[in-house]
Amino acid sequence: VLAQAWPRDTRAILLLVGGMVLWEVVGGSEKGGILVRASMDLKSETLEERLSTGAVVSQLDFAGGRLQYRLVEGSGPKEGWVSVKVAGKDLLIQRGDGPPPVASPSGDAEAVAKSRYCIRRAVNIDEWQPAGESEGAEFQFLLGLICEEDEKKAVMRFKFYDDRKRALLSRLLVRSACADALGRTSFADISIKRTKGRKPFLASPLPPAAEAPNFNVNVSHEGSWVVCAAEPLCVTGIDVAELRRLDKKGQPIDFHKSFREHLTAAEWRDVDSVGDDLDAQYEVFSRYWSAKEAFVKARGDGLAFPLGQVEFTWSPLEGFPARSAYLGTAVVEGKARPKWSFVQHRMPGEKPHWTTVARAPVCDVVDAQGEFTKTLRRPEEAEKQEAHDAPSPPCEVVPV
Repeated sequence: VLAQAWPRDTRAILLLVGGMVLWEVVGGSEKGGILVRASMDLKSETLEERLSTGAVVSQLDFAGGRLQYRLVEGSGPKEGWVSVKVAGKDLLIQRGDGPPPVASPSGDAEAVAKSRYCIRRAVNIDEWQPAGESEGAEFQFLLGLICEEDEKKAVMRFKFYDDRKRALLSRLLVRSACADALGRTSFADISIKRTKGRKPFLASPLPPAAEAPNFNVNVSHEGSWVVCAAEPLCVTGIDVAELRRLDKKGQPIDFHKSFREHLTAAEWRDVDSVGDDLDAQYEVFSRYWSAKEAFVKARGDGLAFPLGQVEFTWSPLEGFPARSAYLGTAVVEGKARPKWSFVQHRMPGEKPHWTTVARAPVCDVVDAQGEFTKTLRRPEEAEKQEAHDAPSPPCEVVPV
């Protein structure tokens, strides 16, 4: 059976990819498993093999107490229909928590942040090593969850395996966030499009306007991490920066020379303030670079915007260890932008990375085709102070 060849942590991948509901078989131990039928009808053909006790399955459909499943772990038919209860006794139980409770924008800031629409997720690609790499069954199964053929082809066009992993997981994270916002258990009928500047967005269906009028999502990948952020009110941009002061040939990067025009004089003074240690300087530089990337990703015009025209000021974020999290404000072309806010977190692990999440007003979005901005139904909500004051938590690391 295909699923039996997958590692145990495949269940974590399935939880990642968009509300895909997992169930565990708890009944049938005295009979070697539970009965599986070919269709939902209780009078349909009984399959010869039973679904083993302890098996983990993903939900394809659910109706009338009957579950259509696909096998993830354990033995038994790859797909089929089973009853979740018999005579009041559980045969299968759902694994993991359901969608978080919905919070209205009119509620307090913490409630909005804890809603299913405010999402921060991260996947470490170094910890995911599927058998057969990008041509293997696990990778190809996950690739098949993406509905858009052009996006599938885009993943496989990358030459290097790690780049394919980043491309696949970034697309799955976007769809995961959208599925969760919609309360869906699959990606079917969810339309993801891109702006002219390649910013991904949920085109349809949209979450309720009363709960998430401006729902949008953004993703970034570099080094070991793929990260994703979603917001119900403000436009968001996210970036992750790897603190690797070497180019692809392993040669040290002269970041002072190569990126001189992209930081302001005040920002370069902050970089130099840590002393002569180039690695320490590069960490401060990378924080600024990540913030500037998050800024242009929220806008949607990418590096077409002159990065030296935006300047950041940082203060420690309360409640976190020293030098691990910061709250930022921006000045653009010499003018303060109070309707923009930024939060930075240092990622965990031995390989240092920084992640920046931007919250922005709708009026600053660059959308040449106008499709993305049509999905932002209440622009005024993004300018309210409580939307920016809502906690912006560090990314939840999804183990793979």
